[in-house]
Amino acid sequence: MAIFVKDKVLELPRHRDSKEPSHFRPKNGFGGFKGLKYTKKDLFRKRNVLTGILGFVSLYTLFVLLFRENYGTFNVSGLNPMSLEDQEYYDYDFKGLDPNTIKKFDEGVSHYIISKGGMEALSPEDKELYEQEVEMLIASTTDVYDLSEYSGHKDGAPQRDHVLLCVPLRDAAPMLPLLFKNLMNLTYPHELIDIAFLVSDCTDAGHTMNSLIEFSKELQNGTLSKTLEAFESEQDKKNSADKLYLKYMKKEYLDMVKTAFSPPFHNMYDKPFRSIQIFEKDFGQQIGQGFSDRHAVKVQGVRRKLMGRARNWLTANALKPYHSWVYWRDVDVELCPGSVIEDLMKFDYDVMVPNVWRPLPTFLGGEQAYDLNSWMESNEALKLAKTLDEDDVIVEGYAEYPTWRVHLGYLRNENGNPNELLDLDGVGGVSILARAHLFRKGIHFPAFTFENHAETEAFGKMAKKMGFRVGGLPHYTLWHIYEPSDDDLREIAKLERENKRD
Repeated sequence: MAIFVKDKVLELPRHRDSKEPSHFRPKNGFGGFKGLKYTKKDLFRKRNVLTGILGFVSLYTLFVLLFRENYGTFNVSGLNPMSLEDQEYYDYDFKGLDPNTIKKFDEGVSHYIISKGGMEALSPEDKELYEQEVEMLIASTTDVYDLSEYSGHKDGAPQRDHVLLCVPLRDAAPMLPLLFKNLMNLTYPHELIDIAFLVSDCTDAGHTMNSLIEFSKELQNGTLSKTLEAFESEQDKKNSADKLYLKYMKKEYLDMVKTAFSPPFHNMYDKPFRSIQIFEKDFGQQIGQGFSDRHAVKVQGVRRKLMGRARNWLTANALKPYHSWVYWRDVDVELCPGSVIEDLMKFDYDVMVPNVWRPLPTFLGGEQAYDLNSWMESNEALKLAKTLDEDDVIVEGYAEYPTWRVHLGYLRNENGNPNELLDLDGVGGVSILARAHLFRKGIHFPAFTFENHAETEAFGKMAKKMGFRVGGLPHYTLWHIYEPSDDDLREIAKLERENKRD
């Protein structure tokens, strides 16, 4: 299922291996392509079957045209059909509703049948129709949830806990193939995951939004892996100066990346997610996306407060009552275990983060702790905060702010136990799993200075202050992409010149 909020287009998953004309099987007997289950109402049935066939032909034609425009020709006849019978695809927001039936109630339609004895009576057929219409009317206007049922279980998959996966994006078109491969690689049941993208403050003339929509359509169609395979095969034939740094990366890491994105994949790799929502809203972010721009100390406070606003806006618009967990994920993660959601969930903490490192060229040591925003509080940092103005934001990893905190990143042991757990105060935003009820209780990503912190670090401190458990895994590692700094690029250029002289 894919919901594109900007254009108000709703696409529902299609049952692709059915021998029947229907390609959508809703939870209830009414609504959708299969038609209303009205006794002796062949007219409705024939109309909806025809609509389903025409709809399928139109979607298939659109897919072929879009594919040829972007990637050239490709034989899709070899794709394996996929059944979408999982009940979760049709629960909650996607109940089958027929607009014409709902509309007649808005127009004041009433219908009474009086029996010979002066009593109101309905035939069995009319009673079934009446009950279906009443259920449909109620479903269109009223939802009732017991939020205690969505508190988040540590064994989320067997308990059928729904997860909201949030991804903020800005000028991210080049990173989308990597992001979607990592999404497909998630082993948490895809029918239990709703994805919400927020595209904001882009300067790439719509490339991020347009690419995101096309990738999302193919992901939900079950064909994205084949599309990416063909696309990347063409890209590999091109010599790009942007990939020059690969000559100086550790071979062990490059082999690890190659293995991670090579078959065999898990069985549900191509399975669509329960839904995809794409939001577009700007927040006035003016800081550039280059490595040096984003990591300069003078811009950190402003940048993180704006990011806090964006995260809060996305949570407020995408979180539903039936979500038990919220998983925040950055676009620029290169390597991540497909089981990351289950792996973070099983500790039964309210907020949980992994360790995030990044690879480096061999002339810089080969690797480095990346996310220093996950830490345990220190007395030195508390004393430092008392010397700062109320609106100042402490930024980890910079000489201007000597906090002497214990950072999760620096505790990593390559051969350490991935299940070792530490209690934290601040958390980084690359990969955060949190129980949804935290957001319902008012915890958020402060877009203001909260105890001299903002955004994710302040989120961790706020959760801790309200009595929730915040933890991290020092030896469970995600790998961020390597982004060459200006100094790195100069060093690579110097080495290239020396190699040519030799």
